[in-house]
Amino acid sequence: MSYDIFLVSALEDRDTAKLIARRLRALKFRVWLDQKQEDETFDAKDARDAMNSQSMLVLWSANAVKSDWVRAAASVGQSRSGALIEAGLDKTIPYEPFRTHKRFSLDGFTSRKTPAGFLDLIDELGKRQGRSDLRAWSGYGAQDEDKRLDWLAAHPNDPLALDARKKREKDLGVKPAPAREAIGAAALAAAAMRVSPPAPPAMGGPVRPNGATPLASDGAITSANLADEALGWSTLAAVGIAIAAMLILAWVFRSQPASPLKVASLPAIANASFELEACPAGTVPRSLLRVLEPGPIIDDTQPMIIDDTAEQPG
Repeated sequence: MSYDIFLVSALEDRDTAKLIARRLRALKFRVWLDQKQEDETFDAKDARDAMNSQSMLVLWSANAVKSDWVRAAASVGQSRSGALIEAGLDKTIPYEPFRTHKRFSLDGFTSRKTPAGFLDLIDELGKRQGRSDLRAWSGYGAQDEDKRLDWLAAHPNDPLALDARKKREKDLGVKPAPAREAIGAAALAAAAMRVSPPAPPAMGGPVRPNGATPLASDGAITSANLADEALGWSTLAAVGIAIAAMLILAWVFRSQPASPLKVASLPAIANASFELEACPAGTVPRSLLRVLEPGPIIDDTQPMIIDDTAEQPG
């Protein structure tokens, strides 16, 4: 990520550095400040962040001149032409080669007190960013709402004006316009998903827009589409055949109609039915004749006599 300002201070001056960073961020400067720094080693990550920042702001103090980290960072800033900006938190003069450099005085800077050197500092930082009149904006109070609106109208492209416009649109429920990069990515994705129609057989391949040469992937895409279409028709045909077969089987194995003499009062089991054998009036069914044939008459009212003299089987 790139920054507008790479802020450098001694560990002992970290509270003042945080306050300065907060004031600069309120002016919509992108400020780098390592609030979790615990050592004095200026490592590769610090160097990369410093190189990705447009300006480096070094806060000199009695603590800073003793800090190896501050001196190393200041040396990196000096190696880049026009990147180094220096400020003094007290009357301390840094060592060479920074002794003769211009320093903005921030002596006595607090949350309630803003030295004139800070206004000069933001003017210099704004000038490097192509911004103007930041001193006037910093001088407006809560009661100067009209002056703020006039300033924003006079500087429509300033980050302060852009941020105010974004907040106003958010309050009105207006959705932000998509970024140019997102629009380009969406267009590329849509173009990649678009499939060219298949060409007539005489042409031997699909026709691409603007007469471009057909790609090998076009034939694969067209073949895949044809295969999908054939698969769909074959599936519909199989379903139709299955339905027709079910109808034929249902017609062949349909249940036989019941006899008109079916006894409705008897319970039915599956497709079974109970029927009576019908005979002409005044006649007896043949099955009953066998039951009614005459036979010996047995008087079961007399006790049965058993013949003991009968020969027993050997």
